[in-house]
Amino acid sequence: MPAHAAEQQFNRPIEVVLSGVVEGYIRPGYAALADAANALQTATVRYCANPSDTTRGAVDESFQRTVQSVGAVAFLDFGPAGVNRRLERLKTPVPASASGDSKADPEPITGQDGSQSGPEDVGALAQESPQIQGLPAFERLLVAAPAEPGSERFVESCRFAGLVAANVKAISTALDSEWAKAGGYGDWLATPAADNPAYRQADAALAEILGTFVRGARVAEDRLASALVEDTDTVTVAGPFDRQTLVLLYLQAEIRGLSQFFQATDLADATDSPASDDAVRVSAAMVSAGEAIASIDLKDGDDLSDKDIEAIARAKAGLEAARLAANDLVVRLKIEAAPVDGQPQ
Repeated sequence: MPAHAAEQQFNRPIEVVLSGVVEGYIRPGYAALADAANALQTATVRYCANPSDTTRGAVDESFQRTVQSVGAVAFLDFGPAGVNRRLERLKTPVPASASGDSKADPEPITGQDGSQSGPEDVGALAQESPQIQGLPAFERLLVAAPAEPGSERFVESCRFAGLVAANVKAISTALDSEWAKAGGYGDWLATPAADNPAYRQADAALAEILGTFVRGARVAEDRLASALVEDTDTVTVAGPFDRQTLVLLYLQAEIRGLSQFFQATDLADATDSPASDDAVRVSAAMVSAGEAIASIDLKDGDDLSDKDIEAIARAKAGLEAARLAANDLVVRLKIEAAPVDGQPQ
């Protein structure tokens, strides 16, 4: 493949597109995650020290905000995200309750009920299974079935959840710092060069961005498909959390994030036809998917209605159309995007 083969179809330097993604989406996304994780740790400490309706509400609000912030970057699975499996550790699910009943109170994590001691500090927690390190573990510890304040379980749940919140903050802060720092990964992606440790050519960096979008759309598609399986007693969307309301909150943020991530490339304006036509198709399909999934307003304890299932089907169709159009764009630009190998989390 000739060097810079894609540039022939651009009306501006590819580096302008790359910088737009880094500055317009990736860096702000990780900064928002770090801010939300910091607020979650603060709210957790205050609630556990002084449980009340007010401090409890602050935990719930900051937790939902952090879930949305993780969803918004969940597909950015390259660069600093892969170091020590950072991004994966934020969203690895806790095993489901043995009963399999999605409406039953989830089983406590080992150490939460006082039967065994949990990790002693954040350093020890970071060496444990990812299943007890991230937001799904926090949900199980303090959100899904909160213990009565003052009880032994409350004390241990608070101690354990405090460690998880601190771990989430540490991971989120590290991700934000590595993308934000001068001369770091954000600059590598935005300014390919012969001496660049990660991207020597602009084509390679553009392939990273488009491959990330394609993988992310496919993962979200597969998650939605789990709710469209026939001959099943319980209709649910696959996701990392116990409660369907949180799964949908996470997924809505993920799909909205994918759409904004692609918009940040400005490929519809930065390329000439027919590549620009492909980019317009991607954007339009993502808008359709986003509108469909955003129309679902599920309350705790509710089942997905027929109307919700129809919205899920529309969202899945939009994601599929966007993914296929993005694949066409990759072919049109004569670049080789990374293979689709993501798995739902």
